[in-house]
Amino acid sequence: MQELKAVLPACELECIISNDGSSRLQMEEVERLSQQTGVVFLNHLENQGKGASIRKGAAFSHGEIIIYTDIDFPFGIEPVVEMIELLRTNPQCQFVYGARSKKYFRQLPFKRKVISQCLKLMNIVLLSPRIKDTQAGIKALRREVLNEMLTTQTNSFVFEIELIRKLMQKKVEIRSVAVSPQPGLVFSDFGSQTLWRELVNLVRIFIRKAPVAAAAEMPLLDLQPETYAGGYADF
Repeated sequence: MQELKAVLPACELECIISNDGSSRLQMEEVERLSQQTGVVFLNHLENQGKGASIRKGAAFSHGEIIIYTDIDFPFGIEPVVEMIELLRTNPQCQFVYGARSKKYFRQLPFKRKVISQCLKLMNIVLLSPRIKDTQAGIKALRREVLNEMLTTQTNSFVFEIELIRKLMQKKVEIRSVAVSPQPGLVFSDFGSQTLWRELVNLVRIFIRKAPVAAAAEMPLLDLQPETYAGGYADF
């Protein structure tokens, strides 16, 4: 937070940490961060998935530009600054995603590398050749399209594919910035159960009709600004 304030002195920053049912709470860290101005902790007692956690955090935001990323900032703060500048200088652009570098994919465990490459091919076929990456753990959007995020229905890792698909259907201008992993970033692997679940969710995205519920109707349950969040990995 302090680093971001240093490089973005003209911006009023708000940090929302959305804890998706994590039991690995570091109370000393919670107390330290909660003393900082502009930091909000949201506690979701039940683990519901990446999509649900991000929607709940975004629903609490107040800024005109909303950026979300993993708790450990796997790509550093440079993409955050670049995304803000891109949105500021391109009023027609409403959504920016991180496109992972070849260096990132070279560091992935073999199974994750294969899955990631398969998803990239699926993005080209099912979304657009212009969409280079959907699963990097950093995105930025304008408040004007926040409702499109809040009305997504996928709770798991692939919710961003649903989000980008919705934005493309609305003909929203989408751009990307290149991102690379921070030195020392540790990549975990995924179990078979997780992979099957994400495959099922992916199929549902492309057979599901567009939702009609308004963002204001989305229930926000058990939100208590008192906990420390864990991060999510990328596919």
